[in-house]
Amino acid sequence: MAKAKEQSVQLTNTTELKSWTKPELVTAVIEYEDLLLALESKISSVKVPVTGRKEQVLKILKSAGHISVSAIATRIGISQRNVSSQMTYLRKDGHAIATDSLGRKFLE
Repeated sequence: MAKAKEQSVQLTNTTELKSWTKPELVTAVIEYEDLLLALESKISSVKVPVTGRKEQVLKILKSAGHISVSAIATRIGISQRNVSSQMTYLRKDGHAIATDSLGRKFLE
């Protein structure tokens, strides 16, 4: 397990993955997902000072990089539906908000 973790940190390109065994890949993915969840949990515990909701969402997207709608909602103290609405307004204002393969939002 330590080998996969060490290799995942040092991974510079996808061709290196070809030398990994299936158990090493699975372990690395699990450890990466655990790390992402831990980071998301820490990020969601930080509250953003009160300003306009749209500005709060934009500020979080700029500072957090990739973040789930639920984590944004928790940080601001609003519903996930409201976060999605604020992102719609941000898109109408010209901000390019995309979704990664894990469903997290980020600014392009």
